[in-house]
Formats: sequence, structure tokens, C-alpha cells
Amino acid sequence: MPWATSIEHRAFCPEPKAKSPMSAKLIDGKILAEKIKLELRGKIIQMDKKPALASILIGNDPSSELYIKLKAKACLEVGIEFSSYFLSEDCGEEKIFEVIDFLNKDEQITGILIQLPLPKNFDTDKIIARISPEKDVDGFQPQSKIISPTVSGIIELIKSTGENLKNKKVVILSNSEKFAEPFKPLMRECNVSYLSPKASSSELKAQSSSADILIVAVGKPKSIKTDMVKKNSTIIDVGINKIAGKTVGDVDPEVDKVVAYRSPVPGGVGPMTIAMLLANVYKMARG
Repeated sequence: MPWATSIEHRAFCPEPKAKSPMSAKLIDGKILAEKIKLELRGKIIQMDKKPALASILIGNDPSSELYIKLKAKACLEVGIEFSSYFLSEDCGEEKIFEVIDFLNKDEQITGILIQLPLPKNFDTDKIIARISPEKDVDGFQPQSKIISPTVSGIIELIKSTGENLKNKKVVILSNSEKFAEPFKPLMRECNVSYLSPKASSSELKAQSSSADILIVAVGKPKSIKTDMVKKNSTIIDVGINKIAGKTVGDVDPEVDKVVAYRSPVPGGVGPMTIAMLLANVYKMARG
């Protein structure tokens, strides 16, 4: 059992307020994330040397700045030291490498993260590759033993439903097949397959509507409709989209009339990703 999914949790799927008995149960990522952070805090308090996370933000994207603040707050809550490095969009690649190299050598720093997405004028893969695998808290490096916090967070959300996962069909609808790759070895009890949003509309509907567990990360607000999901299935919504100042997911909440469980946006994958990021930092500190 991979370390990132080895923490035992009870199901945290409280009955939604003022909903019909036929509606889906919302998988509350906030409650589950708080439980994980509480457990981590108890462990970190007992450590002689506290873990330390360093973040690098390039440019001034408002969403990225918000995510950095949320990660900083979460680190402080559990006792992880946090430092931020802000670089301008026109700083140049060599300056970024200089900061990463400095942090790679700093023995006080446990983990390093590059806040994504980067401005378009930078080579994301090249910059991420500069991070030492031993400090790659996002699990991007091929040599890294760390699991992506988003992936491990999603798995924890699915497991929190208490549903039997054996032989379940899992379909991952995503813009990148790389996003789907880690799920296959981590969900061996399931039949995991990747589905591109570029597939024909008939294939999209056929595959998504036959999935016992559908994980959606396409960046298209409310694009997954009721006729695209299976009755009594579990839907994990990874999408983050802005409509009229509100944050919405890739899944239309109307699917609640059909499915058994759905992770909401906001309040689902987001809090769990941060919680599992902290868990990664803790694991790295332990060595």
C-alpha cells in the first residue's frame, strides 16, 4: 500500500443539507483534509527538526498568489515552516535556476514546489526538472517516490465513500494522459482507463456513462451533464473554472439527481490536494 494512501480514514460524506433523499452525497474534502492535518500536526510536534517547504511563484497570476497563501496557511497550521520566493515574469530562466539550485542545496529545506501554471514564455518541464528528486514535493520527477498530492487526494476522497472498489470501472477524463498514469498502479483493484476530451461525442458519452468512478479534469465548466454519467456512480470533479466571479467545476451539479457521490467545487479536491502536499513534506522530512 503506497504511503500516501496508507492513512486510515473513516468515511466523511455527510448528508447534504436540504436535499432530496435521491440526491448525491457530497464528498466533503474540507472535513477530510482537516482530519489529515490534525494527524500531521500531532506527528510534527514530536519532531526535533521541523519540515520546511519552499515555494517559487513566477509572475503575478492572482489565482496562483491565492494558492500560495492557502498553502502557507496550511503549513503553519500543522507546524511546517514555509518560505516563498516571488520572481517577475521577465526574470529569465537562469534566475529561476539560481533560486532552485540554492534551495536544492539548502539543508533546512525539505521540499520545493513551483506554483503552476508558469507564464507561457517558460519551459515548464525544463524548470521542474531542475528540482532535486529528493525535494520534489509534487512528485513530478520520474525518480521520485512521492505521489502527486492531487492524485493521492483524489484516491482518499474515493476511499472515504466506503464503497467497495474491487473490479470497479474507473474512467479518467483529462486533457493530459500523464495525469491518468499514476492512478493505474495505485488502484490495482479497479479497471482504470484514460479518456481524452478530444474523443468523439459518442465515445465520450459511452465511456463516461459506463464508469463506476468518473474523474474529470478538462477545464470546461459544467461540461459533464446528467446523460454522461452512470446511475449510482461516484464523480470526482477536479475542474476549477470562473463564471461571473464564482468558482465552478467541470461537472454540472444536476448530476446529483443520478449519481451516488460527487466531490464539490470548491471544497472537494482542492483542500485534499493541499492536505496531501503537507503529508508529502512530512514524509520527506522523515527520510
